[in-house]
Amino acid sequence: MFSLFSKQKSYLDPEVEAWQLDVWRWLLERLGGLSDLRSRPLVVPTRAFFPPTEATGHARAEHVFASVKRHAGLADWPCRLEAQPERPKARVSEFLTLTPLKGHAPAGTFGPEGNEVLITYDPGAVDDPHALVATLAHELAHYLLATLPDGPPGGKDAEEFATDLTTVYLGFGLFGANCAFRYQQHQDFMSQGWSWSRQGYLTEREWAFALAAFFRVRDEPVEAAKAWLRPHLFAELKKAAASLDRRPELLAPLRQDA
Repeated sequence: MFSLFSKQKSYLDPEVEAWQLDVWRWLLERLGGLSDLRSRPLVVPTRAFFPPTEATGHARAEHVFASVKRHAGLADWPCRLEAQPERPKARVSEFLTLTPLKGHAPAGTFGPEGNEVLITYDPGAVDDPHALVATLAHELAHYLLATLPDGPPGGKDAEEFATDLTTVYLGFGLFGANCAFRYQQHQDFMSQGWSWSRQGYLTEREWAFALAAFFRVRDEPVEAAKAWLRPHLFAELKKAAASLDRRPELLAPLRQDA
């Protein structure tokens, strides 16, 4: 009996969910509404989206960058891509620990330099295409947001998180979600140990909620992501989508075309 009057439990903290949905509404109002969102492809790691190349190093990054720009609808936007200085790889093993002395170097940066826009990336990501695509999509999202007349909900403190959400809007959410946290073990004849990497600003569950909103607002099944998300992330995506389905009033304002 009492369950008839109980509130549906949120998937994330209610304030975080409300903020994400505010950002979705803000993006829809400024970027073209439902017709724009639904026209964007769900970008996946296939040859159709990222044609193979024999290029290496920075030329390879430029090749990937051109594809990311094209799928984001920013192919003609002028900007220069530049590699950051090489950085040591962090690794923890039985015999060796390498960690940065200060801070954590960004995977990428965006900003004006003279009369042009400059995007930088970690050259170590060239051999990690998922991470490279996630980085380039994030920095291009910065570029897009910088052209809008006002900032996203939450102000300056929320800007990076809103930029991650913008990559979902642009169709690159699978890359950001898969790279949010990665753990790897290694073993050779000298040692064994582990390493981990964290990329982006949203947590895995926040990525799952953002992707669930993306699919539900587009009226598409989340199963389209199954082949491309790590299993535990797809499980979270299904939970987030089910949570939204139980509370249809949350997405109703987003389905009203701007």
